[in-house]
Amino acid sequence: MKKLALILCFTMMIAMIFSIAVPKEISIQGDDQMDVSAIEAENIQPDKEEVIHVMNGLEDTLKQETDDSYKLKNYATEQELTEAFEAYVTPELARAFVDYYFRVEADDVYVIPTHTEPWFQEENEYDMINTSNHSVQLVQENENDMVGSYTLVVEMLFQNGWKISDISYK
Repeated sequence: MKKLALILCFTMMIAMIFSIAVPKEISIQGDDQMDVSAIEAENIQPDKEEVIHVMNGLEDTLKQETDDSYKLKNYATEQELTEAFEAYVTPELARAFVDYYFRVEADDVYVIPTHTEPWFQEENEYDMINTSNHSVQLVQENENDMVGSYTLVVEMLFQNGWKISDISYK
């Protein structure tokens, strides 16, 4: 009788552990709050409108309106500017953009005058490569009068919507 109770208890524990350790579905929620099964999650990619929204949003955040002394007109603090970037990029990348393109002096934020890198061309085709079940790599071949031909590589993660985690050029 003790053996039967022990076996039954052991079987119940294994069943409970298995049900916790192997979920049948995962939930990926973004702006549109959709649920995606584990199989479908491997193929999730941003659609063209999402890509354009994120890329143009980042570009608009980089190109800030300033006064004659390069002081930002639309953001009074470094925190406000960082939060604006975080709508389009991961927090780590937001910090890197703010540190590289802007300076803070006496609670005012100033743009550091510099050239901008070659950028995404929404009218040009691009390749979208899944790198994991929640990230993709956007690759676009472009040409620019200043730099000639270049390849833009953008890593995007699905974190409460699509966010850029890295940008590189070849």
